[in-house]
Amino acid sequence: MSGREFSGFDVDAVAVAVRQPPIEELRSSARSRRHRSVATVAAALLVLAGLTVVPLTVGRDRAEPADPTRPSPTHSGDFTLTGPDAGVDVWTDGCVLRFAYTGDRGRSWSDWDAARFEGTRCAGDTTGAPKILNASVLSERSYLVRDAGQQHLSTDYGRTWQDGDAAIVAVPSFPATARPVFCGFTCGAVREPLAVDPSSGTVYRLSGTAPSWRPLVSLYPAADGSIWAAYQLEGASGSTVARSADRGATWTTWQVGGDATLVAVVGLDQRQGYVLTRTAGGRIRLLRTTDGAKTWRDTDADLPAQPHWDLTVGSDGSLLAITAGGGTASDRTARLLVSRDAGRTFLVAREYGPIVGSVCVAPGYAWLFGRAVGSAGEPDHLLLTTDATTWARFTLAP
Repeated sequence: MSGREFSGFDVDAVAVAVRQPPIEELRSSARSRRHRSVATVAAALLVLAGLTVVPLTVGRDRAEPADPTRPSPTHSGDFTLTGPDAGVDVWTDGCVLRFAYTGDRGRSWSDWDAARFEGTRCAGDTTGAPKILNASVLSERSYLVRDAGQQHLSTDYGRTWQDGDAAIVAVPSFPATARPVFCGFTCGAVREPLAVDPSSGTVYRLSGTAPSWRPLVSLYPAADGSIWAAYQLEGASGSTVARSADRGATWTTWQVGGDATLVAVVGLDQRQGYVLTRTAGGRIRLLRTTDGAKTWRDTDADLPAQPHWDLTVGSDGSLLAITAGGGTASDRTARLLVSRDAGRTFLVAREYGPIVGSVCVAPGYAWLFGRAVGSAGEPDHLLLTTDATTWARFTLAP
């Protein structure tokens, strides 16, 4: 529940205590290995069942060029769509993160070693306890890395790095030119709402009080500029859904009660939004608001009880969902569902490739992953759609 509802409730203390939820490690593992091993993807899904100028004042965390004999990945760890024809791939190789960029829908990619980050804290401590290294692509040129809790930011396509805490600019509300950063469950290296100026790469955070003491797990920027966010603790019932119509200056909040856990939140505009939840019994429910997150009603959609769910709004206002299709274990396919009646019914639009343990949507887009077929076959790729009717092929980094 919102910390504002309790007198004497120490919001800051609780926020610090939950600053690094362990579930991040589960999500990071699923994302960083999703295409190297289909079996690993399947295991990650079982665990989960339950789109910027700052000076360089800090020394770089850069590694020497990699051994040229290092084999290329069959596919990298995590893809982020940053525009209709642009995207960034991230490959996690131990304590080294490598970034590859395309601006022509995958016809050409930057070299894996042109942009990289070598972690200094991720290997573990003297007790052998593992430490976490993960990355979030904030825009096509701005990347955020969290190395065992320490933030590092690049605003030049991953070539140089700064101390993230010092480089991110605090503002009472996001500037009109800045784009709020979409993040899906559980937001990776992003721990709070962020926005990026696409012309400079500058990253902004909000200086005001957060709408919940719980950790941020999802943020969806609607087409009209409103921001929809979700906050939730790992392994605990209760979630907070928050909506801002003034670029983060103020928020309207709603508490998801009962035994439900939040799966996804999306917004069409400042009044219309959806929340996807899962009950303790595994039932998937879709709730809708038409008054800016003040009240919610169940759409009564009959949705399959699958461990994997991604939700977004298509270019025509339809709801697009990625979930598991047919098959079992490593042969499990991915399925795109579409609703054109405000979430009351969903139809299967396409089934293709394996289900993957990572977010397969962005505001206005959804995609299905296809594996490389044989040594002479097509490479790893995405089938990208904005409306579940028309499709474009997006080749992934070699």
